[in-house]
Amino acid sequence: MNMTPAERKAYAQRMFAEEPAAFPESHRPAILQGMVLPGMAPFEARLAAGAFSYKVKADPAKWPPHSNPLDVMWRQSIEPDDSDIVMTFVNNTQFPGEPTWVFRVFFEHGRATRIEKLRVEP
Repeated sequence: MNMTPAERKAYAQRMFAEEPAAFPESHRPAILQGMVLPGMAPFEARLAAGAFSYKVKADPAKWPPHSNPLDVMWRQSIEPDDSDIVMTFVNNTQFPGEPTWVFRVFFEHGRATRIEKLRVEP
């Protein structure tokens, strides 16, 4: 589901109220501003940046073959593992004052470790 920045913000605030322990206070301002930060879990990145595409290689020590990749991603918030996860987003909020970017977020042990600009979206 593709939401406007205002809809993403409202949804994030509902999530904060429903599951406060799942969203560290230190990440909440960035999520509300539409920015992914290093250290965020995949679900936090989704709340911040919106619609995404993804690539998941589930940790074979934890996940059986053919596990649902979305289950693998969302579980990282409470039980990070060694799954390899890459999420790709397009928005104009990740890099304030810049144009709309396509960017990738790489996750290790359930947390964002690197954010890579790919291209400006026309």
